[in-house]
Amino acid sequence: MVRILIIKTSSLGDIIHCLPVINDIKYFVPESTIDWLVEESFADVPRIHPGVNSVITISLRSWKKNLGEKSTWTGLYKAIKAIRENHYDIIIDFQGLLKSAFFTLFTRGDIHGFDKASIRETAASYFYKHTHTVSKQIHAVVRNRELASKCFQYELLDQSAHFGLEIHNINNFNLSERYVVLIHGSSKKSKQWPMEHWLKVIHFFNVLGLRVLLPWGSLDEYHFSKALRKASSNSLVLPKMNISNLANIISGAKCVIGVDSGLTHLGNALGIPTVGLYMDSNPYLNGVYPNIKVPSVNLGEIGMIPTPESTISQIEAII
Repeated sequence: MVRILIIKTSSLGDIIHCLPVINDIKYFVPESTIDWLVEESFADVPRIHPGVNSVITISLRSWKKNLGEKSTWTGLYKAIKAIRENHYDIIIDFQGLLKSAFFTLFTRGDIHGFDKASIRETAASYFYKHTHTVSKQIHAVVRNRELASKCFQYELLDQSAHFGLEIHNINNFNLSERYVVLIHGSSKKSKQWPMEHWLKVIHFFNVLGLRVLLPWGSLDEYHFSKALRKASSNSLVLPKMNISNLANIISGAKCVIGVDSGLTHLGNALGIPTVGLYMDSNPYLNGVYPNIKVPSVNLGEIGMIPTPESTISQIEAII
């Protein structure tokens, strides 16, 4: 048995882009068992992948804000102890940052990562025993898969990706109507789609007889959801939910329409037809990546806002 530790701590979209690696490794190294080191707030994602044996959680974002608290050092100690308890044969740092490379210090096996020309923070590459060159001009999913293939010396068979997330007991919280999920929230305003565009899409779903569900994370996103709800009788503002509950909701949707957000990528990874809307990021590098199970599409790019008409056309095509 080959014991493997994957280090990919955040963010939600980046973690989802790393999921196809699990299926690749399981195919080419069937005698492997895989653990995953991740931020506690995103741990629900690797936990619902059947190929992940165990999840080790950290809370770096919280710890950095509370260095004087005993709970911070207790949490760090527990994470290091969990890492050291297992003798991993292979450790792969897909994050490529000093904060992720730090945790490789407490492992005992062969440590792999991007080389200094390929990595996000050059200094992190010096923590690894084996470094690999992977182009920065390819999609994040492909970068992760190529790094893994170089660690285990196998050749990828194709470019289509299998994300592998499985929800066996779907709980959509008694939503009896057919519905879609719209992901309008983003941490950057430049990545958000205009309200008038969303309203046209909501009207389209109203004509189709589909309920529109509106999740949110921040107070601004909540107010935006409320404004959309006020203008449309077929919309429902969801209560604030953790990722596990949102995954349950999304897994029952007819489709997901969303901006550059981790939840949009989650919809695609769960096998739901997905349209990604891009205004201030490059979908060729970080967009919704083709899932072998369902159709998905990216619209727009840096400086080019997708129109509601083109969006509706793509929705019709995928559902």
